[in-house]
Amino acid sequence: MNHDDDLSSKIKDAFDSVLAGGPLGDYPKEALPLGTWVRSNDLDRLGIITDAFYGELDKDNQKIILYTVLFFPKARNLSPDYTNKKPQYFLSNEYEYDITAYLMIKPVDLKKFGGLLL
Repeated sequence: MNHDDDLSSKIKDAFDSVLAGGPLGDYPKEALPLGTWVRSNDLDRLGIITDAFYGELDKDNQKIILYTVLFFPKARNLSPDYTNKKPQYFLSNEYEYDITAYLMIKPVDLKKFGGLLL
């Protein structure tokens, strides 16, 4: 196995560990569905929800939902003149107030999604 195959295998394993398992714990009943497309208001990046959980309470004593989001590289980083660098995917926990959800787009089936990224 050469270096590129080994790296590709590690990347696939990382995506599978994030995407294939579904929610890690009790998924909040009022949370957005897994695989929902979202944009971070702070990071200005597109991503998909891979998990959700309750955080602390807000001023009205309501539980705040935190989402674990897999963010994608910015589109300008995928242009042909950007070929020297690898695209940067990353996970982040985002408060429900800090994301914009695209509900008009069908959520991604996370079990099938990992292979599409490679």
